[in-house]
Amino acid sequence: MSEHPFSGFLVYELKQNPEDFRVEEILAPGWLKESGKWTIFRLKKSGWNTLDALQRIARESGLSISEIGYAGKKDRHATTIQHISAEKPLKVPRELATVLQLERIGKSERILTPEANSGNRFVLTLRNLLEKEEDAIRRNFEKGLQSGFINYYDSQRFSRFHPEFRLPIFPFLQGDPEACLKLLLTDPFPGEKKQARDRKKELQKFWGNWKACEKLSGTKLESRIFSFLKKEKNITSGTYLELISLFPEEELLMLLSSLQSLVWNEFVSELLGAESSSGVWIKTKSGPLFFPEESLIQSIPSEYNLRVPGVPGIKALEYSEKEMDFLRSTLSRLSLKETVFEKSPFPKIKMNSFDRNLRVVPENFVWEEFESDDLNPERKKVKISFRLPSGCYATMLVKRLMLRADV
Repeated sequence: MSEHPFSGFLVYELKQNPEDFRVEEILAPGWLKESGKWTIFRLKKSGWNTLDALQRIARESGLSISEIGYAGKKDRHATTIQHISAEKPLKVPRELATVLQLERIGKSERILTPEANSGNRFVLTLRNLLEKEEDAIRRNFEKGLQSGFINYYDSQRFSRFHPEFRLPIFPFLQGDPEACLKLLLTDPFPGEKKQARDRKKELQKFWGNWKACEKLSGTKLESRIFSFLKKEKNITSGTYLELISLFPEEELLMLLSSLQSLVWNEFVSELLGAESSSGVWIKTKSGPLFFPEESLIQSIPSEYNLRVPGVPGIKALEYSEKEMDFLRSTLSRLSLKETVFEKSPFPKIKMNSFDRNLRVVPENFVWEEFESDDLNPERKKVKISFRLPSGCYATMLVKRLMLRADV
């Protein structure tokens, strides 16, 4: 990693308002039917993440969130259109009608799952651009159009990233379940409201004083956990393990998925960095990522002398010996055991391995003319649109498009 220079980005702003980042989910063929047990709804939202929106819709509809199916999760800082399903009618709280809208579009013979998401259409507005950097931006756009980008997971995948512990699952796997529980209950999410952040600071301050923590509880789960700890006379590691298992399966699955994603990002960066004589590293919230020169990107996977490495999980994947050396090195650097993926730490939650495309080329990639930026005086803006497969991050494409280095 030290052999390569770090690069920054050309000047830009994304998501200055929700309309700057618009995404529409593409429903896979075969799901939408004229009849079926489940009704499919199109959900348009702004300023809400998917799970929070579904919680409010479920509560208003007299359902549990588990009775609502969805094809994908969408960011809070965006205007998004996605699909959800339910057997019973769904309603949006009246006070949220301007930011959450539901439309019935048909039926389905099964509840929606991530398999129903075949990709996403994006319309993004990049703002605060310097006029003197237009040529460099156009050059990068041409490269992105032809070559695409390395399919890294971006920071949205690591919403619980912590500068010391990295992810809550790390101390859990390293034998400190109390630290994991503390992170889950007291570490604020990015963009969380001040009231919630202040409450979590108080929980951090009073951690261990379970009576005080119980009074600060903001959810039924928190109240249940702190009430248990207050009454328990002999608290052990097993106690904390038992309490972590009370979290919703969705949240436990995300803990494992973020672990797999972080390992894959660093694993692939090391592989590509070792193979490329030219490229740059960029600093991200979750760690450095390697961006190879365009010629190497174009050669993936047809001429690339490494097979595309899948995301590690319980089912062993066929890695070459060279790939295994890099994977072992990555795990060692993260202070994780080589056996970390042999068994899921949560009995009810699977940690499957799976394939992931190493290189992605955006479809229908179009950029419009540069214009004066109405939000940033004396700066430019440009609108771009494209389609990506499910699971790919538009923000990672933007990073490649706005890379300062000419690679």
